[in-house]
Amino acid sequence: MMQAPIVTTDAREVAFDVSGLPDLTGTPWARIWLSSREPVWTLVDADDVTWLMQWHWNVWHAGKNRGDSWMLYAKRNTGVRRDTLRMHRELSIKDEPSLDEAFLRAHVVDHINGQTLDNRKANRRWLTKPHNAVIRRPRGTAPTLDEIVRDLLAGLPARSMQEIPFD
Repeated sequence: MMQAPIVTTDAREVAFDVSGLPDLTGTPWARIWLSSREPVWTLVDADDVTWLMQWHWNVWHAGKNRGDSWMLYAKRNTGVRRDTLRMHRELSIKDEPSLDEAFLRAHVVDHINGQTLDNRKANRRWLTKPHNAVIRRPRGTAPTLDEIVRDLLAGLPARSMQEIPFD
């Protein structure tokens, strides 16, 4: 099988074909694999990859069990109790370290486009818990990561043949 298209030491190797995914090398974004057994990844800003790769990230299936879960989140576990820390919240706290505990208790990090695996800074915002509940998207209305990446890449200036990495 192919190695995941991410240039980072300690990146997770995957056991499935990723050859159809666009290469994000040289773009402002990166892909971090959350599972070695299923094709689940998160989209992040390339500037955040080094910081994120300090930890082992995996996928959390929202819902009662894997069969009915439709929202997936990037998360990691910490401590003896294996507390769950979600990537979107960790990134938002890193970006705004002066936020106090009262603010953090009253707010959640919303994914603006509804795609819970799109953890780019441009797709995250702080909302109060009631506001977030009101604007929650219905099931199946968020764009896929593939659609998001396709749109992002289409918005980039065309690269010359010299800039395109070949294996």
